Order: sequence, then C-alpha cells, then structure tokens
Amino acid sequence: MKSLVMRAPALHLTVGDSNVRAEALRSGVVVWAGEAAYESPNDLAEVVARLAAAPTERCRRLRVVLQRPPAQTRTLTDLPPVRDRELASLVANQAGRFFRRNGAALVTDATWVTNGMGRVTHAAAVGEPLVLAIVAGAAEAGLAVESITAAGVSPQLQLLPTAEVAVRARARRRTLMRLAVAACAAWIVAGVLFSARLMIERRDVETQLAAADAPLAALHDVRREMRAAEEMVLGLAEARRSRGQALAALARVNGAIPDSAVITAYTWRADGSGVLAGAGRRAADVLAAVERSRAVSNPRIDGTIVREALGGRDWERFTIIFGTKSP
Repeated sequence: MKSLVMRAPALHLTVGDSNVRAEALRSGVVVWAGEAAYESPNDLAEVVARLAAAPTERCRRLRVVLQRPPAQTRTLTDLPPVRDRELASLVANQAGRFFRRNGAALVTDATWVTNGMGRVTHAAAVGEPLVLAIVAGAAEAGLAVESITAAGVSPQLQLLPTAEVAVRARARRRTLMRLAVAACAAWIVAGVLFSARLMIERRDVETQLAAADAPLAALHDVRREMRAAEEMVLGLAEARRSRGQALAALARVNGAIPDSAVITAYTWRADGSGVLAGAGRRAADVLAAVERSRAVSNPRIDGTIVREALGGRDWERFTIIFGTKSP
C-alpha cells in the first residue's frame, strides 16, 4: 500500500497600505484565506503572526507580495552598464534620488530588463520597518520567509531586510563550504582508493615480471652496453670534428690579423661561436681584417678597448666575440 505524504501549504501574504490578505496554497490551490487590517508597521508583526496561526493546516513557508503603496517601483534609464550585483548596490546607495524616504530607511533592489527601448532598470523599494515587521511576525509564527517582492515587477527583486540578507549570505557560504569540504573528502577518498588499487596492480605486475627478470636483465645490460659504446663513438667523433674546426678557425684568424697584432687567448664552442682576445696597434684594424677574411662568423668587439703603452708604443687590448651566441 502506497502512502501519500502531502507537502505543507505555503502562506501567501499580500500586504497593502493598511491591510493584509493571506492565502494558504498547496500546489496552486487555495485551502484557506483570511484578511486583517493594520495601522502601522509596529503592529504588522502581530497581524502576520495571527494570520499565520489561523489556517487549519500549519504552513511552513511564507511568500510576501507588497502592493503599491507601501512598495515603490521605478523604471530607471541611463544607468551605467554594470553587473546586477553592482546595479543593486548603485541603486541602494542613491535610494534617496530614486524613491521617497518618508522618514525611514529604505530596502531596495534592482535588476536589468529588456523592453522595446532596449535595456532599462526595474527597481523597487519599501520602508525597512515594514519588512522587519513581516520577518519578525514570520519568525514568531515559525515560518521561513522565502521571498518578499513588489507587485508588478520582476520576482527577481527581493525586498528583504539587510540583516536577513546577511544571514542568508552566511548560510549560503556555510553551505558552499560544506559542499566544498564534502567534495574534497570525496576526492581524497577516491585518491586513496585509486592509490591502493594502483599499488595492488603494481605488485601483481612486479610478481609477474620477477619470473622473467633474469633474461630481461641480461637483455637490458646488453642494450645499455651497446648504447654506451655508441655514445662513446659519437662523442669521440664529435670531439675530433670540433677540434678540427677549432684549429682551422684559429689558423684562419691567425693568418688574417695584421702583423702588428697578437692573439693572447682563444675559445671555441661546438656551435661555431667563441671568443678571442689579443692586443694590436688598432683594435678596429684587427676586427676589419677578421671580417674580410671570413675566418669566423659575425665577429664584433666585446666590452671596452683598453689602451696601454708597451715598449714605447701604444697598444690596444681587445676582445672579439664571434658566432651567433654571446659568451
């Protein structure tokens, strides 16, 4: 036998300037209706609590629609194209510009909508004492306030008191934190299980490989020796080739420089770059001679030319770099 569990009805309040109409709805069907008057926000909390206690079936949730008045609604244009959250803050900070205060703080909200003229802003406001009274009456009756909206505008506009908004924001953060912790825990458990399974499978593979370890090890040793021999041969060939290139380049440089210059240091790299240092009557003449001979590629003076007197003559010490890389 199947048992049917019927959800508790929701209490819908329509709050006007001086009266409150209440309806208990289940699945869109009215199961109870009532109405009461109030004189000021001070006694509205008692009226809400009394109406919430009147239905024969206890309600758990409260949805409120504010008529105009007490709600104020506006269609605003020429506002900066900011995001919805920033738009709500913008309207709240300039509430006195868009709405009548009537001596009380205002609760506001705003959202972007698109009409035939393009994108405009729908905004709503209500005195904070009135919504505080509604929330207090709901708390006294044990109802959870689901929404407080204004008639005739988008239901996205929520006119909840600042304290209630903060409470809900904290609740959302706690929920997100719990979800994040649960997700992290799930990933950790999954990682542990995966690691355990990987270790078990690895142990099985190692056991199977152990049976063929000796012939495989011998084959690996042979391959390592062959690779080592090949690398040695290649290294010797490369060293021989590089040494030959270095000596050839040195011979070309030595033959190219003028008789009034000497080379005191020479460095050669496998990529064809290097450094030569020396002294001569004029460093510029040495560089020009090296360039004309094409003994090395892309020669240029590096650093500062140092002038000094040796044997009664002026000499210039120089450093020439060549090739594609700097030393």
